[in-house]
Amino acid sequence: MTQTKQNGLSRRDMLKSSLIGIGATTLSWSSLFGISRVFAQETSGTNDDVQTILNLAATAELFATTHYLAAINATTNGDLDLDDIELNYMKTAFISEQDHYDLLVSLGAEPLVSEFYVPDGLFSDVALFSEITEVAETTFVSAYLAATRIFTELGEAAFAVTTAQIAGVESEHRALVRQIGRRLPNDRSYENFQFSNVSDAVPVLQPFLDGTADGFVGPVAAPTADQIAAIRAEAGELGYTGDIQPYAAMDMAAASSSEDTSTESMAGGVTATSGSQDVNIREMPSTSSNVVSVLTANSSTTIDGQRMGSDGYVWWHVASGGWIRSDTVSETDGANDLPEM
Repeated sequence: MTQTKQNGLSRRDMLKSSLIGIGATTLSWSSLFGISRVFAQETSGTNDDVQTILNLAATAELFATTHYLAAINATTNGDLDLDDIELNYMKTAFISEQDHYDLLVSLGAEPLVSEFYVPDGLFSDVALFSEITEVAETTFVSAYLAATRIFTELGEAAFAVTTAQIAGVESEHRALVRQIGRRLPNDRSYENFQFSNVSDAVPVLQPFLDGTADGFVGPVAAPTADQIAAIRAEAGELGYTGDIQPYAAMDMAAASSSEDTSTESMAGGVTATSGSQDVNIREMPSTSSNVVSVLTANSSTTIDGQRMGSDGYVWWHVASGGWIRSDTVSETDGANDLPEM
């Protein structure tokens, strides 16, 4: 496959991600396949940017749909010995992963690859399939928890809730594949928070993306539109309603409705204005947080929320993203009534 560069994260960058252990899963990649991950980029302590989160999540979801479709086909062909109930698990898991992928793409995500590699024999050995799928789903859960942390810090509650919703479904998949492997499905009180950033999950998924690890075969193409439609057509019969919406979509719909009915209020939004000096707009309400933008001298910006910082100052949330400290700007009427964020 040709290496591509998208939004600052290339295939080569992925191979250079620092080694992150899978932690408390049943098996590690290195113990299964003797995989040696490549050490490189320094851990800077900075958060993944939103586009990187979207792109990596879409890559993981596309892999998941490819993985579950292969399991469905292998079971149907008689290669993978799953019973009818377990086959239905695969079909509904496929639908939910496809829903996740479609949502991410609608938000501007671009998967880093469009075909994948798998361990030889994965779809003919139930025990191996169960163990590998558990590792993958555990990784997905942890990655979405990392995304939830980042979106929370950014004050993006709608997206934080949505990534938490997805993490919940991935944990259901993890439980089901443990059951398929005859292991206790519900073996924990809390899901494991292993990664600070979504990109920290890349080394775990690396063999599926490049196929260079011993024992991996492929590539396997992602599902086609016809294959997706065929499984979606079974949703009703399977009892899969899919009627729960991602919170981000609900929040956007509510915001759109509010805007349509309150034009006057929208026109008179609350603003903050800088004085004779530029004002830093920071990622979080703290002077130690990264500067993400600058409000130039004698200019204004819309603010839509507030938070009391650990320094004892009120910080205003900038509608376009970031935070400014209240003592560095002047505000129009209504600032004190803005919601806590």
